Amino acid sequence: MINEKYLSKIKKIASVGSKKLDLTKILLCAIALGEKLSPDFYDDKRTARTFGGLRRYRFVRHIKGNKIGTHSLTPKGEARLRNIVIDDIKIKNPKKWDGKWRLVIYDLPIRFKKARNAFRWKLKDLGFFQFQKSVWIYPYPCEEEILFVADFFGVRKHIEILEVNKILDDSKLKAHFNL
Repeated sequence: MINEKYLSKIKKIASVGSKKLDLTKILLCAIALGEKLSPDFYDDKRTARTFGGLRRYRFVRHIKGNKIGTHSLTPKGEARLRNIVIDDIKIKNPKKWDGKWRLVIYDLPIRFKKARNAFRWKLKDLGFFQFQKSVWIYPYPCEEEILFVADFFGVRKHIEILEVNKILDDSKLKAHFNL
């Protein structure tokens, strides 16, 4: 079952609007949020075809005993939705920098090699700067997003997020982030 943290992210993604999301994402989000699909939903050929694909690949299933239009995500569908959520996560940058640096530090055991690589690539994707081997830095608040990513990869207990006021010779960092 999808927990509350994922549901809040799904709601944020779904509220962005259909211009930024493809139909598959919209349908998976709607089903995860428990929205019932109306009978006229199936009138649109593109929507019906997309939904048929979700059922064919076993991402969703019809809940027996309920009215038409009541569906739920399968475990495979939940995994797909988690991937959508993690792919769409972004950090909002305020217009004015507060002068603080956010350092993400991690020390993952060797058995977490794949998770370490994925976590590192996601930090890079989010715009972090590699300060040292397992230390990444970002100038804006990002704790919620990083904790979500760490939970997703199952490494939360191995990371630490620091907020620091001063870094010696931060001119290279300021140039990198255009501050």
